[in-house]
Amino acid sequence: MTQKQKHLVLLASVLMIFVNGLTYASQIELFSPNLDKIIVGKRPVFKWKCEDHGAQNNMLVLLDGTDVTAMVECNGSICSFRPILPLPAGDHILEISWENEAGAYYTEAFGFKSRQSRAFKEIYSKNSTGLTYQMVLRKDDMPQQPNSRVDGDWSSENRVSTNYWTFSARGELRYVDQDHPIEYPEKKGFDLISFLLESVYERGDFRMDSQLGDIIVTESQNTVNNYARKGGQIFLNYKVLGLHLFSTNTAQYYGLHGGLGVDIDPNDKLYGVSGTVSLLDNHVTLRSMYAKGGEEGSSFGISTVEDRRRGKVGGFIAESNWFNSRLRITGEYDISEYDASTKDEFGPESDKAYRASLAWDDATYGFSGTYEYMGPDYEVIGNQGLPKNREGFSLASWITSGFHRFEFMFSRYNDNVKDNKLYPKVYDIQGGVKYSWNKLPNLPISIYYQKVIQNSTDEPEYTPEIYFDTDSVGADVSWLKGAWNLNFHTAYSYQNDKAHVSGDTATITFVFAPGYTGNVFRFNPSFSYNKSISHLRDVETDTYMANWDMEWQLTDKVLWSFAGNYNITEADDDSVDQQNLDIHTRLAFCIMPNWKHFIEEPTVGIRGRYTWQDDRVFDRSEDSFMVLIDFTTNVNFTF
Repeated sequence: MTQKQKHLVLLASVLMIFVNGLTYASQIELFSPNLDKIIVGKRPVFKWKCEDHGAQNNMLVLLDGTDVTAMVECNGSICSFRPILPLPAGDHILEISWENEAGAYYTEAFGFKSRQSRAFKEIYSKNSTGLTYQMVLRKDDMPQQPNSRVDGDWSSENRVSTNYWTFSARGELRYVDQDHPIEYPEKKGFDLISFLLESVYERGDFRMDSQLGDIIVTESQNTVNNYARKGGQIFLNYKVLGLHLFSTNTAQYYGLHGGLGVDIDPNDKLYGVSGTVSLLDNHVTLRSMYAKGGEEGSSFGISTVEDRRRGKVGGFIAESNWFNSRLRITGEYDISEYDASTKDEFGPESDKAYRASLAWDDATYGFSGTYEYMGPDYEVIGNQGLPKNREGFSLASWITSGFHRFEFMFSRYNDNVKDNKLYPKVYDIQGGVKYSWNKLPNLPISIYYQKVIQNSTDEPEYTPEIYFDTDSVGADVSWLKGAWNLNFHTAYSYQNDKAHVSGDTATITFVFAPGYTGNVFRFNPSFSYNKSISHLRDVETDTYMANWDMEWQLTDKVLWSFAGNYNITEADDDSVDQQNLDIHTRLAFCIMPNWKHFIEEPTVGIRGRYTWQDDRVFDRSEDSFMVLIDFTTNVNFTF
């Protein structure tokens, strides 16, 4: 391209930008707020004038990508709206799009900065309060159902931030009262169910984040992982260095019980520290950690033996990512010391665990591979769901070409990793392939095949051999059209017990789940059939299940809901013959519409429930019935 041609192209581009700029500028005139300055306020009023007379009927307004069109009010060519929730401090984008009467499409975007007050970047409190009252009018054979009950909850989120500091507090307060005794762990009256206090200081390359309350501690897959308890933790980061300190209760508590969990006690606390360093422009991360703690036994939601347990764990984790995080490499090595019972004469046992994984993922192709080893005595306080005494590898890959997608997987694991002669070694081998067809966006189809082999070797004397060979096939079909959503699933599985005569089993499954979601009517039923065949007993068992969930807005003020389930289980040898029915229904009347986004449609309703169980084998049938009235409402307020 010659120099003269380059000048002509540049001139044409400038003219096009200039002409388009004049076109958009003549369509939208923004009156408020003044975007030339930082906007100070939580919920500023946006007001503009649109010269296009057809814009009011075909307008789309987005604030930071969120559709706020429903809040826009237009009076002639003047339109305005005010956000319901406070705007966070920082950069924002207001986008106004419309189609005029001639069918031309226009978009105008405005960028601006905001803060919520002159003294603070952000200062707000979001609160939501819900209240439900119910009174029984009639009940038959439901002695556990209270005659009257009140449930209330208050959720609050509060935040204050300056240039360097951010303080936040959130929590949930619950109130319960009824005329019957309340089952543990609930109690009558007020109870602080959850809370979290957090402070963040950030300046330059330094950041400090401290949390107190209901926290989640995550170090690595084989050490402390997604451990949710009451406690405290601190994160310190400076350039490429990071430090994490934490202390939590090991017992699970309901509400504000059991203390804050921040003291250092090896009997009923878990505490630890980890350090992190990032290298090669954050492509490589190295982390080491140490944790120690103990558990006293069972607690709320956790059922274990009552023995006291103690343990500690140390680990080293290396992670790296390359090519815009498409390639990820992870390695982990851990050592634990664990005493399953401090009451017996045996001391703690030490063991190790390690893993390595490699994964690649982009738009059209991906694969992953993982090798894992978990010693028979490797256990961790704070991660007791680990599959110990296990080693093996898993592989997976997928490829997408147009509207075709293929997925492959293979894994091989075994237990008894140290070849203990008292136990057999059991291998678990799995392989499978899945194909998905997505040519029609509203008709996705997928089919799969899976092979599972379980067999044992080196069985001790009098220990039976294990050898299962299982084949499974299945298909999923969905159809999406407007308000309709139809889903169909079918599967067949055959397990061949090669170690025993006639120990084979088979299952057949069909599930049909149609759904309709309209403006005033919603109906989501599901129907399923399952047949299980035991060749050893020569018995076939059939299970039929029907579930439904319906809502019908009869008028602007009346809503009817109807839900329930019905199932039948029958065996052809008459060992099982059961039916169960459970029906819920509610007719609700809205007392008043939403009021300024403050009170959310308070309703008065009448509810009913009917249950029926019939066991023909034991000639036993029973049912129960209840009718009650209730009142529900929600109140939201932000300041």
